[in-house]
Amino acid sequence: MSRLFRTEGIILKSIKLNEADKIVTIFTKDYGKIKGIVKGVRKTRSQFGSSMENLTIIKLLAYKGKNLITISQSEIINSFFSQSKDLFRYGLAIHCSKIIDKLSAEEDPNPKLYELFQNLLFLLNDEQNPTLLVESFKWKLLTILGFQPELKKCVYCHNLAKKDEYYIFDIPRGGVSCFNCLNGTGRYQIKITYYLLRLLQRILVVDLIDIHNKSLSPIILSELSKIADLFLNFHFEIENRSKYFLKSCYLKK
Repeated sequence: MSRLFRTEGIILKSIKLNEADKIVTIFTKDYGKIKGIVKGVRKTRSQFGSSMENLTIIKLLAYKGKNLITISQSEIINSFFSQSKDLFRYGLAIHCSKIIDKLSAEEDPNPKLYELFQNLLFLLNDEQNPTLLVESFKWKLLTILGFQPELKKCVYCHNLAKKDEYYIFDIPRGGVSCFNCLNGTGRYQIKITYYLLRLLQRILVVDLIDIHNKSLSPIILSELSKIADLFLNFHFEIENRSKYFLKSCYLKK
């Protein structure tokens, strides 16, 4: 990273620094996650306008000093913030941004992850099944980061999964286990159907847009969400604190 640089990025979060300034966390296309100061952004006539709101995709010009990065210019490409009247979709997007923030190291570029997150935000605007989209995003994110679960064969005996059988998703082992090899039970060993196993296999290999508007039963969606959340909790200590808020928003729709 040169001292003066341009890039594209998505605002993950911002915090007030003083009466006029903010510290923003931005997931950028070229440099990964960065944190920078935006001076004067909280003033009424700030040149930045709404470009520093959460989930806004921007082009930015920044300067890297000895101790911090200063954002000097920004231009809005797209703003998910304008869609925030739909609290359910907005809550889902914020939940995903927190996962990105938690799992991304500063100044560690990951163009594939950036593209995945950007695609998620665009698709969330008119997706008919936003919950499936977000759960699919989580599994694809894990794959990009090198934590793809083993879904084609048992993690113990290595026999291929067979149709019409139940399996156990063994989260500590990172994949499915057949019942014959089940080594204990607990919160992180979850019984799944062959249908759900096939769904997970498909999610890992197709683009987000190809999952677009697929219809699933609430039971399957609930199971898919449960497994993803427990996987993130066990391996990365990420807890879905938004789930109760999102559930209440969904029930109001």
